[in-house]
Amino acid sequence: MYPLMDEKNMMEELTLLKREVEKLKEDKKSIPPHKHCLNCGIAIPPDKTFCSKKCEEQWNAMVKKKKLNLYVWLVFMAILILLLFVGMGGGL
Repeated sequence: MYPLMDEKNMMEELTLLKREVEKLKEDKKSIPPHKHCLNCGIAIPPDKTFCSKKCEEQWNAMVKKKKLNLYVWLVFMAILILLLFVGMGGGL
């Protein structure tokens, strides 16, 4: 079981926490406006989406691959459902 804090210790702890919060607020103000590259995550200006042409190409290739995987999966599921109906004798 945790020992109970007396009022003095509690006030000291609150004071320390307030100082930490104020320091975090000041640190946040010092960060310039920015975004992060969608592919690699490094900081970039707010008006850009990617840090380089290479990152944009890698991102587009990854999106294309994910779309292809989704289409293959959907076709596979459609064939599986069709086979289940035919196998049950229900037909279409």
